[in-house]
This record gives sequence, C-alpha cells and structure tokens, in this order.
Amino acid sequence: MATIEGFRVQNFRALRDVALGKLSGEQAGEPLTPFTVVIGKNGVGKSTLFDAFGFVADCLATDVETACDMKQRGGFERMRSKSVTEPIRFEIYYREAQNEYPITYELAIDLDANGRPFVLSEMLRQHRKNQKYDRPYPFLRLERGKGSVWAGEEAIGDSEEDSASSPVEITDPHELGISTLGTLKEHPLLEPDRNVSPSFGKFRDGLRRLVMMEDDL
Repeated sequence: MATIEGFRVQNFRALRDVALGKLSGEQAGEPLTPFTVVIGKNGVGKSTLFDAFGFVADCLATDVETACDMKQRGGFERMRSKSVTEPIRFEIYYREAQNEYPITYELAIDLDANGRPFVLSEMLRQHRKNQKYDRPYPFLRLERGKGSVWAGEEAIGDSEEDSASSPVEITDPHELGISTLGTLKEHPLLEPDRNVSPSFGKFRDGLRRLVMMEDDL
C-alpha cells in the first residue's frame, strides 16, 4: 500500500520549519504510519499542518496560483510566514509499496516578477535499479521551469548515469512539472524492479490521493 513516510513544510503560515516522520536526509526518524495522531494546544498550527497537505493536493489538481486562492487561503502572501521572504517549501517522502525504493518530492513556490505565485523549483528523486551512486537519482530537476528529466534506461548504454537525462522546459511556470510531464509518455519514472516504470502521471495521481487522505483525517 502506498504511504507517505515523511513530510516537511517550511514558511507556510505558522509553520516556519516542521518535519514529521522519516525524510531522505533524516533517516533516523520513524516513518509515518497510515494512522498518525497530531496532538497540540489550540493555535499551535494543527489545522495549518493539515492544510499544507491539502495545498499540495490542490496544486497537483490545478496550479499553484489557483491553489493559493482556494479554501479561503487568501493568496500567497497570506500563506507565507510573517516577516519571511523565502519561498514556501515542501518535501514529501513517499513509498509506492513496501518492497520499492522511496521517492522524495521537493517543491518550492515563490512570487514571480509580476507578483504571481509560481513554481520556483521542483525535484523528484528515487534510487534506480543497480544504481552506482548512494544518493537517490534526480528523475526530475526543474528551476524556474527549466531543467532535466530522466531519459530512460536506453539512454545510459555505456555512458555515465548522469548523462541519462534530457533537457525540458515547462510552458506554464504556475503548473507543477510532475503534472505537466504526467501527460507525456516519453518521460517515464523508473521502478526498481522493472525496466520501465509508471509515468509521472501515475506518480502524480498516487501522491495526490495520499495528500488528500492526509488532509481529510
């Protein structure tokens, strides 16, 4: 069963930097379970934490600008922590099944030159089958809508793994890369036990279901 094992949010309302469960860079933590209880006094940010999950789900379903204006959030400036000029950041540590490598998804949202929320950066990392390096491989890496995406096993051949990527540019900087690339069959996401894995679209839909479930709890 697919599960979110860790979640980190930064600069989101009262949550300046809050991490739950196990993350890629913090392996000592205990992973979240399908039933996780959040306890705290009134006003400490419990509802904000759940809305952080809901916000990511809304970004996946629409775009970041629309998500900022949904559910009485009041726009990006009201969502960003007070006296902070840094982007709002999310990190999700996610596992499709217990026998598969975890996936780390990182997202940063900021304001563009016109004052509109846009995707500042986005990264999707997972260990590849027979990977030579210890760190998870970046299947998707975007900065201001431009970057690289995994080109597939056939692109490696005798070359190094780092060369097995192709340049990509997102036409709409307000949409998530995993949402845009999820419609393109030429950009697969590797599964550890198969030569070709589900598309970005399958990952996107699975992640959206999970964050929606967390938001509903």
